[in-house]
Amino acid sequence: MSLSGKRIYMLRHGQAMHNVDKFWPERDPPLTELGIQQSEAVALPIIPDLVVCSPMKRTIQTMYKVLSKLELNEDPKIEIWPDLREATNAPHNNGSSKADISSAYPLLDFTRCNEEWDYEENTEENVTARAAEVLKELKSRPETNILVVGHRVLFWYIVGGKRFVNCELRNYEFNDTGTMVQIEIL
Repeated sequence: MSLSGKRIYMLRHGQAMHNVDKFWPERDPPLTELGIQQSEAVALPIIPDLVVCSPMKRTIQTMYKVLSKLELNEDPKIEIWPDLREATNAPHNNGSSKADISSAYPLLDFTRCNEEWDYEENTEENVTARAAEVLKELKSRPETNILVVGHRVLFWYIVGGKRFVNCELRNYEFNDTGTMVQIEIL
């Protein structure tokens, strides 16, 4: 089996308020203090050519904390992909409106996002399709070191296997059949 050489680093967000309180009633919860510390402790072994991130506060906060530790000559390209949003229907998995999240993070491009968080309800069928679209887009990208910052359940749909814990970082490559193969847990 040969591998593509394109490295995909998948990082689940740090602990957020809904991870502490399973009945967290508010949408788009931020990281907790522990989540901030977890994010700051992530040791990304590469400087990514591309960062793709879910449009939720907890993933964006995690992304910025991880990137802030790297010695960058220039900022990596960052794209916000709404297809990376979480795959369950709990209230805390509803994000902010485009206006609110753009205001909070004005340097990011939210053009792919809906004006309001009015995405269809998650079902097995549409989450499977969304995960397949994420894989398809990752495969088509020319970049060779891609950091994906997202959520536990959606990552399970993308790569299967054991579910990610908060701020867990795993490294994958595409094999010659186009399947993502785990290289290591970092």
